Amino acid sequence: MNYKKIVVLCSVAMIASATVFSACSKKKKEEDITITLKTEGTVPAQPPAGQTPRPAEQQAKEKPRSVPKKRESVKEERRERVVSLPQRKVSRNKTEPIQQQVASAVPQPSPQPSPEAVAREQIRSIIKRQKLAMITKNVPLALQDIAGNNEQNKRALEDYFNRYEKIDVNFSNISINVSGNTATAVMDQRTSIVTKSLIPQTITELTKVQWTFIEEDNRWLISGTQILSKMKDK
Repeated sequence: MNYKKIVVLCSVAMIASATVFSACSKKKKEEDITITLKTEGTVPAQPPAGQTPRPAEQQAKEKPRSVPKKRESVKEERRERVVSLPQRKVSRNKTEPIQQQVASAVPQPSPQPSPEAVAREQIRSIIKRQKLAMITKNVPLALQDIAGNNEQNKRALEDYFNRYEKIDVNFSNISINVSGNTATAVMDQRTSIVTKSLIPQTITELTKVQWTFIEEDNRWLISGTQILSKMKDK
């Protein structure tokens, strides 16, 4: 074989190998595209090793298990708890004592006293002032509770107070009777006086007296006094 034949054969071999290589490369690209397209779709899960794959029809018949949502189960559980809670009932027996305590804590208005009761209290106050006026020899204090206050009553009280060194008086067993705008007070009067003399003497007298009262301008005043009886000092 000459040199020219060898060159021609080498050229033909190179063209053939290039054609085969290009054909193989084209086929390889087509297989890659096919594989790529297949992998992009849904690939069924492969069974573990050692297990036989189940038929496609059997897998289609089997329904997937529904997984409950966690949030919905929590809400339903809370709803069940709320519904199951017992309803609280307010007992009237428990609230009634509290209402009674509140009502008892509120000060109740005191009943208004009757006119007779008011008159008796005023007359008792007059008797107390007269006692103080006699012990202290206070003429103005004694005259303020006497009806028809005039100069004559003033001089009579001044003479009486100046006659004795000391005067002590006490009233007990007081009984007051009110009738309209007049009233009477019957009581025991115990009077002790000390005379003004070289030899002072103490004279004690126990009498039952009656004072009469009259109401003028919503004010009670002494209208007269008298001795009902004399009693022995105990």
